[in-house]
Amino acid sequence: MVLPAMMLTSCATILTGGSPTIAIDGDVKEPVTIITEKQTYANVQLPCSVQVNRHHLEGQRIKIQSENFDFKDIVLEKTINGVTFANIILGGLIGWGVDMITNCVSNPQSKNYFVEGKKKEKQEN
Repeated sequence: MVLPAMMLTSCATILTGGSPTIAIDGDVKEPVTIITEKQTYANVQLPCSVQVNRHHLEGQRIKIQSENFDFKDIVLEKTINGVTFANIILGGLIGWGVDMITNCVSNPQSKNYFVEGKKKEKQEN
């Protein structure tokens, strides 16, 4: 009886729950592999949308690898989810607590990232 009441009062969890998605674009036209805490996306073309782990947004690193280019890691920062404020007003402490547990009070600060590939130097034997 308590669980359904808690779920109905957690607006941010209901509206924005699940894994956040970010878009990555870049200046490289060859396939890349993108590694997030949530999943590995092998041999994808940029631009590409990927899911990130909601529970570790702040400081989460996204690695991009390719055969011919090096990339700097994308380091995520978080921001407050605006739905959280409505939830505090409408759902009170129970709804806010559920949102805190599910970390739906946070979103990635940016939803779009542009990466530049640096050509790898060829090693001669």
